[in-house]
Amino acid sequence: MKRLTTGVLIALTMLLASCAPKTETPAPVVEAPAETEAVTVSAPDASECLACHTDKERLTQNAKPEEPDHEAESKGVG
Repeated sequence: MKRLTTGVLIALTMLLASCAPKTETPAPVVEAPAETEAVTVSAPDASECLACHTDKERLTQNAKPEEPDHEAESKGVG
């Protein structure tokens, strides 16, 4: 008797579940890319590049400073 009751309950549950309204998932919203204006960039004069890259004073001013050697601090017993 217990199996019959369980079977009827399962069948009834499946019947009711099949009658439920189906939920539809909304389609993802895809945005169109915005239109952009073309930007024109003028190339620098070649003489400016040569002047900057061959000027030793300017190179030493813009050079990356040397970092202290941290390896000596980590050596030894400890």
